[in-house]
Amino acid sequence: MPVWGSHLRSQGASHLHIALLGSTYSFLQFISGTPIGALSDYYGRKIVLLVTIFICSIAYFLLGCVESFILIAIIRIFQGCLKHSQLLCKILVNDQVPTDQQTSIYGRMNGFSSLSFVIGPVIGGHLMEKSEGFYSLACCTSIIFLINGLVVWITVPNTIVPTKKRKSVSPFNDLIEVNWKECWPAFSLKMLGAAALFAYFSSVGLAMKEKFNLSPSEAGYTGALQGLTGGITGFSAGKIENLFPTKNLFTKCFYSFTLLGIGFIGLAVSTNLIFFMAAMIPISASSTLLRGFNNEIMYEQSASDHKGLVAGAGASAAAISRFIAPIICGYTMDKFGNNSGFLLSALFAFTGAFLSICLTKKSKSHVE
Repeated sequence: MPVWGSHLRSQGASHLHIALLGSTYSFLQFISGTPIGALSDYYGRKIVLLVTIFICSIAYFLLGCVESFILIAIIRIFQGCLKHSQLLCKILVNDQVPTDQQTSIYGRMNGFSSLSFVIGPVIGGHLMEKSEGFYSLACCTSIIFLINGLVVWITVPNTIVPTKKRKSVSPFNDLIEVNWKECWPAFSLKMLGAAALFAYFSSVGLAMKEKFNLSPSEAGYTGALQGLTGGITGFSAGKIENLFPTKNLFTKCFYSFTLLGIGFIGLAVSTNLIFFMAAMIPISASSTLLRGFNNEIMYEQSASDHKGLVAGAGASAAAISRFIAPIICGYTMDKFGNNSGFLLSALFAFTGAFLSICLTKKSKSHVE
């Protein structure tokens, strides 16, 4: 993430161009998330996951070979349509793991994902400082995807909805069978969380370079701190969840969104790098917890034969925010400076906190 914006800037792209590229990618994720989830219900998680991983591997290699912003945009279009490996992995967890253990498993998944942000930014930062650094970085990413594909091929069972449970002959006919009204709380929280984080991701790399004049490797080490915090939070998610004074998932989301917003405010008002890095810690911890809580809320409201479809729709809902947030963030950063991106993220986070507390009261009234 820290080097992606810098690479695009080196190709002559403005803040707004970078934001439009990110938003186009997210719009394609919005369109393709629901069909990919539905296809995994019918043809199996494993085969769909392998196809997406293989195509992404090729796409990342090509990103390192081209030097035109237009060609980069075309490749990102293909990635936007097919890069849903995280979505499919989360569905696999829900298929294979008992409900009472899912928070812990989601936390571990997020922990491993966060730890990759400890190693990745450091390696990426050093590679970018070498000759043809982005090409080397893209090749390494492509190889990692191929290794992931091999691991999936060897270890992952092919989960598929039994034919006798299917109510239609086409995965897309199931769209009318899901009670979408029950899903809006989970989708709304997912959208607000995604908006906050992607406005942040759109601004943090450039902010570190332009606000503190960091080199790519220094920005990588700063990003590694965030990944380490997320990893620790993820592996401890089960224990951290027990510290909450309530079992209500919406209340847990309220606390997490509030902490997230406070972290963004800290980034905006920071005057030195130490304070900036300290503010990244609550952002990483709360976002890791939020992902797990949102997944639990979403899967509680989906039938066993529609898990992939609902999860895909949830990914599409988040992609709406990923489409809108970078555009707004790019515009505000061009007009008002780097700090405006962090303030925008804080606005989304506190809106999520307000909605969470409203849903908490609504869920309690239903119980009563």
